[in-house]
Amino acid sequence: MIRLPAASNSQGNLLPDLTPLLDVIFIVLVFFLLTAQTPLLELPLQLPQSREALPTASAGNGERMQIQLSAEGAWRFNGVQQADFSRLRTELTAAFVADNTVGLDLALDRQAPLSAFLDLMALLQQQGIQDSRILLEANYETP
Repeated sequence: MIRLPAASNSQGNLLPDLTPLLDVIFIVLVFFLLTAQTPLLELPLQLPQSREALPTASAGNGERMQIQLSAEGAWRFNGVQQADFSRLRTELTAAFVADNTVGLDLALDRQAPLSAFLDLMALLQQQGIQDSRILLEANYETP
């Protein structure tokens, strides 16, 4: 007959080992955290539905105003350095009050702060400026 040691008769040894269960719970928790859908931050844009819905470009004298944003966040309006965004807002508003048919070009550095660009887009929408172009620079880097 097989005899069990006396220590195996204690109540503590009859309970199952919960360590593997905790490992499984931890793995499932990590799985759910990694696959959880996080809400995406969105910027609402109103885009035309077709090319016919696009407004015609200004047919003025061919000159366009230009706003530049450097990588450091410095603004320039028509080549003139602006102290800050509020000064740019004042200059832009005054220029469009004088002539609202002229177009606007946006020349932004690729390292420029995104928040400054979004502030500018909000200002253009608030002022009702629709004839604007974003100027892009060719990327000659090899992958």
